[in-house]
Amino acid sequence: MFVSTKRFGPIEIESNQMIVFESPILGFGDYKKYVLLQSEDKNSPFEFLQSVENENLSFIVTDPFAFFPEYEFRLEPHWIETLAVSDESDIIVMVVVTVRSANDISCNLKAPIVINKSNNSAAQIVLDQVSYMTQQPLLREKKGDDLDADSVKK
Repeated sequence: MFVSTKRFGPIEIESNQMIVFESPILGFGDYKKYVLLQSEDKNSPFEFLQSVENENLSFIVTDPFAFFPEYEFRLEPHWIETLAVSDESDIIVMVVVTVRSANDISCNLKAPIVINKSNNSAAQIVLDQVSYMTQQPLLREKKGDDLDADSVKK
């Protein structure tokens, strides 16, 4: 099947590549069908979650564990049932990335996207019991942060 996209032009996908959200992405409840697209740079930690139903809707996503190895949460039984998870190894966790500028990039650790790769069902889950942020800075140290404006030698 062909999907029109604003960012990538027309793309061809197989029906087994389509991810269906059982619980939609917050603020985008009308769109439940997406496809995960790799970045052109194969070494990039970022991917694109492209809506199949709206060519203008695409999210930058990433594996949160690549940037935050200590990130963890427990998938509640309700979500295990909703996504029909039978094996923990079938779970993929992604987070939405927001790029405001080259030095202002954040990700939403508070509401990860959980995908069951065995059946391509997904949900964005709001983590109530943990103190993760919706705008967690992705760059732990900005360029120039180690410089002190008053450190000029006289």
